[in-house]
Amino acid sequence: MWLKTNGFTDRVQSWWNRHSFFGTPSFVFAKKLKALKEDIIQWNRLEFGHVSRKKTQLLETLKLLNAKEGEFGLSDAETCERAMARSEVENLLSLEEISWRQKSRMLWIKEGDNNTKFFYKMANSRKRFNHLSFLEVDGVIYEEESKVAAQVVNFYKNLYQESEEWRPLVEGLEFDQIDGSERGWLERSFEKEEILLVVNELAGDKAPGPDGFSMAFIHHCWRVVESDAYQLGGELVQDFV
Repeated sequence: MWLKTNGFTDRVQSWWNRHSFFGTPSFVFAKKLKALKEDIIQWNRLEFGHVSRKKTQLLETLKLLNAKEGEFGLSDAETCERAMARSEVENLLSLEEISWRQKSRMLWIKEGDNNTKFFYKMANSRKRFNHLSFLEVDGVIYEEESKVAAQVVNFYKNLYQESEEWRPLVEGLEFDQIDGSERGWLERSFEKEEILLVVNELAGDKAPGPDGFSMAFIHHCWRVVESDAYQLGGELVQDFV
């Protein structure tokens, strides 16, 4: 939704450049994204505003102007104000539709199809489907939110812990090895063209990562993050080998 706002990329550029961190490329990239997220949240709260609230206010303004036109007529200034309000309402409706489409994950419908009500229902359906109202563990039913959360955390703690005291050894076993040319190919740095190709092929409207940013954001603001992304690609090669 924010990506459709005029000047958004320039805002991201200024926020991104003012943050400076030291460490590995992956650490710096993650810290910058985290700081950028706070900047966007603050900007949304103080300047961009709530789309539904702004839409309601503009619709009320249009209602008053239309009523006044029927009784007394409108001045040139009021006619201009109404035209601007209509234009802004159309823009807000488009932003609202984009927002609900992203939440619904209905990627097979093209943007601009004006299915806001459908997207809203699908988004709420996903939310209900993903919500745990109760959980049964070893025959015991937990309904309190804190207890349900504790059981989920405990499940994954046990899942990723080793309970076996003995593990097989690999000493004495022979494994296939790659030759020097293949090893050199693996150790080479990623070319910028390779990184850009992979980024462009990723779907923009898929679920965002743990940092909260979708690929659509990376696509739209690539000129802002590309330098750090290329350094991150080089680090991934070193970690792999």
